[in-house]
This record gives sequence, structure tokens and C-alpha cells, in this order.
Amino acid sequence: MINTFLQLLYPKCCFACDQVLIRSENWICTRCRFELPSPGLFLEQPNWISHKLDGLIEYDRVHAYFLFAQGGKVQHLLHQVKYKGQQELGKYLGACVGRSFSLADYDVIIPMPLHSSRLKERGYNQAACIAKGMASESGIPFSETHLWRTKQGVSLIGLNRAERYASLEEVFEIKRPEELDGKRILLVDDTLTTGATFLAAGAKIKAASTGELSFLALAALK
Repeated sequence: MINTFLQLLYPKCCFACDQVLIRSENWICTRCRFELPSPGLFLEQPNWISHKLDGLIEYDRVHAYFLFAQGGKVQHLLHQVKYKGQQELGKYLGACVGRSFSLADYDVIIPMPLHSSRLKERGYNQAACIAKGMASESGIPFSETHLWRTKQGVSLIGLNRAERYASLEEVFEIKRPEELDGKRILLVDDTLTTGATFLAAGAKIKAASTGELSFLALAALK
């Protein structure tokens, strides 16, 4: 009774479309669950997502759960996770990925790190929220302590992929590389645009480990 009354006063809304959720819905309404654009996690490779990363480092696979479009519902979801403090939404979306995508081929899930100053400012790492949701659903170990961002990024506006990659080459650092050697690693981020950040972080991982490296973005820009 109390919960019903509170729902009338403070209705829960869908984080994708802002429509009021019915009692059986959580986070995202049923309609948006079916309508949110997805490329499919099992695309044969190479494909348009892998083409963003090919040619600079060796990797195994790259996946994306949603398609990102300016002004679309996926952007709205990511904005809530990244800038509005909706950490639990990030974990929920990560759990959705974990339920939709077999992670059995991986030994460890690593989120894209934030620089310490950005982490202090925001209070959390949105990629870590997503990765935690994936790890809790799959049981695959999760680590925030092996990949570090040691430098704050410079503006990448107007740079092509290779130029962005070059500017990010010394931004990341691996701690305790011996613990990653031979591991099948899945590097996770919230969005994939040009792929330069994935590649720069991935290059450091590949230099430290003889295992396979794959990438997963919650959303990719086509």
C-alpha cells in the first residue's frame, strides 16, 4: 500500500523514454527493451565495428550491445549513467549484457579506467559500473586495479583514428602485469566512437600479456 502511494507521488520513469513505468517494469519500459537499437553481440567478424579497430594492434573480438545515435534513447541512457550518477542503472545494463552474451571465453573483465582527477570529480567510473554488472551476472572475475589511466586526456576533436591513438599512447599503464599474462581479457567501456581509446589501452595490455584481448562497448557509434 505504501509503495503504491509513493509510486503515485514519485512515479518511476523509464530511463530511455521518460514514460512512467508500470509495477512489473524496472529501469527501462517493455517497449524500449524491444526498440533500443542493437547490432547483435554475435556479428561475424570482420564487421563494421571491428573495422574501427583493425590495423593497429592484434586483438581477438570486439562487441557492442547498443547502437549509439545522437539524440536517441541509447544516448539518453548513457547520459544518465555517465553524468547523472545512475550507477545502479549502469550495473543493470551490464547485467543485461551478461545475460545476453556468454562470457565463458574470458578470464577477467577490465573496465576502461578514469584518471584520478576525473574519478574524484565524478565519484565513480561508469565503465566500472557496467563491468561490475557483467561480472555479477556471469561470475567472471572483475578488476579495476590492473589498468590505470596515468594522464588526463587532451582534446581529440578533429583528429583521425591514428592521430587519436598516437595522442593516447602514453596515457595508460599496467600494474602487476604478471597477473594478466596468458589471461583471456575483456576490456569494457561505455561507448566506442573511433576506437582510439580502446586501442591505446589495449596496446598496453597486449604488451603485458600473451593472452587474448577482446573489447566490449555498451554502445557503438556507426
